[in-house]
Amino acid sequence: MSFAPYRRDAAKRLHSLIEQSRRDLSLPKLIWMVSQQQPTDDKAVNAIDVVADVEKMSATDDHVIHLKAFDLPDQEKQLVLDTAGILRLGELIALGAR
Repeated sequence: MSFAPYRRDAAKRLHSLIEQSRRDLSLPKLIWMVSQQQPTDDKAVNAIDVVADVEKMSATDDHVIHLKAFDLPDQEKQLVLDTAGILRLGELIALGAR
């Protein structure tokens, strides 16, 4: 999410992936659970609101669950989840699946 072209088109590509997987599997109502972590904070890309873009995409599809995983434990390295982060994400996914 630190590369502007990727960040700008992330929701569009995600939607395409979801739709194509449903076609490939012949499961038009396949539920997708999309977890999104806080995007990287960089002035070069902060004007692109990827959270809002994914939110809008998921709002148009009754079979997409958008989980904002913004309260993960602090990570030592950016873009890499450690064990605590993975466990917290699993908890959020479990709660979102209810």
